[in-house]
Amino acid sequence: MLTAFPAHTYRNRIDAIKRRLAERDLEALVVNFPENINYLTGFDSLGFLWYQALIISPKLAEPIFVTRTSEEPCTWELSCIKDAIFYDIAKEEPLRIVAEMLAQAGLSQAPIGLEMSASTFSPLQFKALCDYLPEARFEDASRLIAQERLIKTPLELAYQRSAARMADLGMLAAFEALRPGISEVEVAGIVAHALGKAGSENAAISPMCSTGPRSAMAHAMPHRQTISHGDVVILEHAGVYNRYHAILMRTAVIGQPTPRLREVSALLTEAFNAAVETAKPGTPMGEVNRVCNKILDRIDLSRTRVHRIGSSLGLAYPATLLETMVLDETDECLFKPNMSFSIEPNLSLYNEGFGIKLGDTVLCSAEGSSSLSALPPELTIIN
Repeated sequence: MLTAFPAHTYRNRIDAIKRRLAERDLEALVVNFPENINYLTGFDSLGFLWYQALIISPKLAEPIFVTRTSEEPCTWELSCIKDAIFYDIAKEEPLRIVAEMLAQAGLSQAPIGLEMSASTFSPLQFKALCDYLPEARFEDASRLIAQERLIKTPLELAYQRSAARMADLGMLAAFEALRPGISEVEVAGIVAHALGKAGSENAAISPMCSTGPRSAMAHAMPHRQTISHGDVVILEHAGVYNRYHAILMRTAVIGQPTPRLREVSALLTEAFNAAVETAKPGTPMGEVNRVCNKILDRIDLSRTRVHRIGSSLGLAYPATLLETMVLDETDECLFKPNMSFSIEPNLSLYNEGFGIKLGDTVLCSAEGSSSLSALPPELTIIN
């Protein structure tokens, strides 16, 4: 069995989820998020491209894993799963199998939790499950496992620290490659190569690079557009160790920055540092957003922010590397030691023709929060 953690860790995690089910008065949970299946069993495969589910219930001696036949070797070699059903995608309906397993366990009329917000669980599949079990009482339990994953163990944090070192090497490779005439896709490829050389697995999102006016497009994918002297270049990627992610975002400029770029980038660095400093144990999560915006609004920049200031980070599979906890200004949940999350107050000054990315993976400890990156959170000038 080749897994990131010993078997007893997965057993303890499943026991913890069963306790959370009892607190919610749920008798079963159908797990659909691939990262949650990994968290509970170690299973690591692209098998989530077709329907798969892990059924957990106190009425079952072991969780039941339902996946397609091609995943059988991965199931036995890359997880601690003991009970699995493999279906033929050409002949069998997996939701019928899930319904049959629940019914056989005496759960056909029970309150059952579903991860309804999982991208791997479609509305059509939900309808099919309801049709197969018309008397069951389904409830959304999308955040149930996520809440258990918020506080990381020392080994989980060690994996993220390794991932952060890989991300740093990827960014340094990008800085070394940047020059007039190189294309965005070439830079992204160089980053991917550097990450792989450092030992990183493929991330939930591929390396991103946007240049010139495209730097105002925070989520634009790399293009064949070439970089010119004077261009702003935004970069984003993640290092990955045993599926644990550490993100990194930085901005560079080819040649000397304009006074406006210097002004904006310096204030963003100040806001970023203040947000990290604010994320102390006992502080409401929304406070980091308020502190950041107060600084940015010295020159009316908070309105150019492109998204929330951050989200919890850890295990991830495509299509997103973010966990479900978000650092939203309305969120009064408190920071706690051993939470890991992103701080990323990215700006898009679209009308001025540029944007700035600045983001790190941050760890909250008993003493306060700090970035896992060794790279300074400031504009990089490529001469």
